[in-house]
Amino acid sequence: MTLHMHLCFVPLTEDGRLSAKDIIGNKKKLTWWQDEFWKHMVKKFPDLERGESASLTGRDHIPPRVFKEMTRLTKQKEKLGQLLTGITPFNAKSRAEEICKILDTYLPGVEKMDTLLRKYGVAFTKTASENKKLKTKNAELEESLASAQKVSALKQIVDLKLRRDYDSAVAILEQIPPEVLELYKHPHKKERETAYDR
Repeated sequence: MTLHMHLCFVPLTEDGRLSAKDIIGNKKKLTWWQDEFWKHMVKKFPDLERGESASLTGRDHIPPRVFKEMTRLTKQKEKLGQLLTGITPFNAKSRAEEICKILDTYLPGVEKMDTLLRKYGVAFTKTASENKKLKTKNAELEESLASAQKVSALKQIVDLKLRRDYDSAVAILEQIPPEVLELYKHPHKKERETAYDR
């Protein structure tokens, strides 16, 4: 990981009001502030590099809520994994109920994450050759972290981690026995009970 800084300031007016509009102005003026700050800092720290603007790279910013949602899905995936590995004839009925409860939020969450990741341009591929290309590209990106493209390389590595987390989230669904999925498709509890009583 590349060492980097995120700097913030509080835009207080002379009369003590909090007002970004009065101090900073508009987006163009904010860019000017950032450029001037960098010019000032680079005098003291010549090795300091300025991050690339999203307007120049054309990349969308991935909001923290996407990462939080993926963390929630990962926890649910781990819980599903625990439930699936511990199924026995003696606990199948209760485990099926627990699995169905988790699936009620997990499946829509995975679908929503798929949509979000597509929106933010994370590549989705399933073939081995494409995965190999991604690994090669990841290695190239790691080598380029020392170059001027540090920020965009780091962004692509984060995208790749999201992709791996998503693949892992989908993989847990493939481990669910067909009879449990069939039970999930029938939302009535009574039907679930009679299916396991047979």
